[in-house]
Amino acid sequence: MTLLRFVLCLLCFFTSIVAEECFLLINGNSGETVSQLGSQLDERMSPCSTFKIPLSLMGYDAGILKDEQTPIWQFQEGYDDFLDTWKGPQSPESWMQYSCVWYSKLISCRLGLKKMQDYLAAFSYGNQDMSVGIIMPGKADPAWFHSSPLKISSKEQVDFIRKMLQNKLQVSSHAIDMTKTILFKEELAQDWKLFGKTGWSGSIGRNDDTVLEYAWFVGWIEKDTRIFPFAYFIRDKKIVLDQRIPRVKQLITETAILNSQ
Repeated sequence: MTLLRFVLCLLCFFTSIVAEECFLLINGNSGETVSQLGSQLDERMSPCSTFKIPLSLMGYDAGILKDEQTPIWQFQEGYDDFLDTWKGPQSPESWMQYSCVWYSKLISCRLGLKKMQDYLAAFSYGNQDMSVGIIMPGKADPAWFHSSPLKISSKEQVDFIRKMLQNKLQVSSHAIDMTKTILFKEELAQDWKLFGKTGWSGSIGRNDDTVLEYAWFVGWIEKDTRIFPFAYFIRDKKIVLDQRIPRVKQLITETAILNSQ
């Protein structure tokens, strides 16, 4: 193969890359798969900010977090400040709403590496790899970011959510109840409720279109005693972040669950 032909083949390959979506929705009571999209449901990727779900459970179970508004921690110079909403005092509720990275780091510092590793093992959370250790607030990436070794698959995300909702994790009921409270998103049709957390790898590859961003929305819908955990994952050159939750709502609506009695 000539050099020119090789280059043309590479160009054809990279320009053919399109958005890759994975979606898994299960019946949390029976474990039955309700909807499945994509072929990479077993591929482990960084949880990014969806890691705030297990971190919330750890924080409340260990007594570091108390309720929606306690503790309030103050922003300090040098802390992660990617978003303007992070440049002020944060509560557990605002931490989850604004996905504040420095608040997550402070929780992990108070937990300590050994305790976090013990929780991850008890949760069977992905590959449980915390080998980068505890990261203080600042510019360095913590273990759950795209550049770090902690990984989890879509199937494992859904299994984790299901175990949490069935009280099968080794944490207090208060930890689960409070985590559910700060994860609530909105009311859906027919009195269903949507809960979840988004995640994003960041603008990796901004100057190199061969490197793809990826993003998550992980959570569940519930009504009375019915629960349906889900994990949505998308990978593309550039992701429209505001479309993650509407896309999941669309995929859920297509299953007709919301109209079931």
